[in-house]
Amino acid sequence: MIRWTSVLVGGAAFTVAHLVQTLAWQTWCHGSYDPWFLNSGRAVVFTVALLVVAGAIVSAADWRESIVRGANAAAGALAAMIIILAVVGPGNLFPIVIAFGAVIAVTSTGAGALAGWGMHRTMKI
Repeated sequence: MIRWTSVLVGGAAFTVAHLVQTLAWQTWCHGSYDPWFLNSGRAVVFTVALLVVAGAIVSAADWRESIVRGANAAAGALAAMIIILAVVGPGNLFPIVIAFGAVIAVTSTGAGALAGWGMHRTMKI
């Protein structure tokens, strides 16, 4: 089942990560590469952190619903990733980039959703 709020949160998280990285790229990488989250370790960590937070935000008190919402957030992040990649120019390795990005999005939002579910469970939110 599609949870549109979760999809939008995931897409927004990836978009914000990309915008911040684009603005900070000269500081982080000294302009060595084009701004993209897989071109720098710092950018990967920053993107993962935002996606974990997005997964935690969309989590629920039920663990199954948390997984569904985390997967929807990952789908939103992946959609944003593909759109941004199409706008900036996909390059030769775009299938590999999308595959790595999908793995990162799913694991990050899934971990965040499970952490959020754990917080719901222990804090009785």
